[in-house]
Amino acid sequence: MKYINYNGNIFNEHEKLLPATNRGMRFGDGFFESMVMFDKKFPLLEYHWNRIEFTMEILGAYFPKRFDIERFQAMVLDLVAVSNIAANARVRLQFFRKGTGLYLPEENELAYVISMEEIENNRFELSDGLLAGSNEEHFNPISCFSDLKTSSALGYVLAAKFMKQKGWQEIVLLNTFNQVSESLSSNIFLVKNDKLITPDLESGCVSGVMRSFLLANLPDSIEERPVELSELLEADEVLLTNAVKGIQWVKNYSSSSYTNKKAVELTAFINKNLLF
Repeated sequence: MKYINYNGNIFNEHEKLLPATNRGMRFGDGFFESMVMFDKKFPLLEYHWNRIEFTMEILGAYFPKRFDIERFQAMVLDLVAVSNIAANARVRLQFFRKGTGLYLPEENELAYVISMEEIENNRFELSDGLLAGSNEEHFNPISCFSDLKTSSALGYVLAAKFMKQKGWQEIVLLNTFNQVSESLSSNIFLVKNDKLITPDLESGCVSGVMRSFLLANLPDSIEERPVELSELLEADEVLLTNAVKGIQWVKNYSSSSYTNKKAVELTAFINKNLLF
């Protein structure tokens, strides 16, 4: 049986808790963080927390009382105990604004749900090469909210349906300028002549936690700028990064095939620098 923590209390995940007036359900008025836990520790927690605080500032919201980074970690360990999870899990921290109201909220304090799924690995592991494609009729909008992981994810849902229909394992999302933005749940890095290139935040991509870590720790090795779709076809490697899976690599996209030398190198780098 799986359990969740809802506003500081543990419940069966199937228990009916959210009222019909919940703002997350009615308006997508919320955001979330997906994290990986290895050996009961979070390798990127400070990066996640920085993004949470930045998102709250943009949305004009604030933490509930008695909620901070230490309290969050303690609640996760409580969930681990009741859920009989050994030590490794994918953890989702979902926030939504309390209260009712229409578009104008009546209050700005946040409520939260913590959930988790057990995983087998206790370190970042390089995936098998992925088959990817793109939909040139569906675009990532560019706005002041593009880089946030908000609850308004309808575009990603439709992209995932299209990806499944095509039989792909990943999909490259383009922005309204027909430039590379991101993939379904990861940031994109191209490798060309041993140089890493990633779309800038003005390209409509989410400000990913693993992306932020790589930019902070390999500043001289990464170029952050708009990326044209033609560059994807000409790259030596195409890498996908996120905080849960670490580094994935694309084996085939359209008529192009890729190697994974840099993917292997970066996986070793993040494990060396992030694991305790």
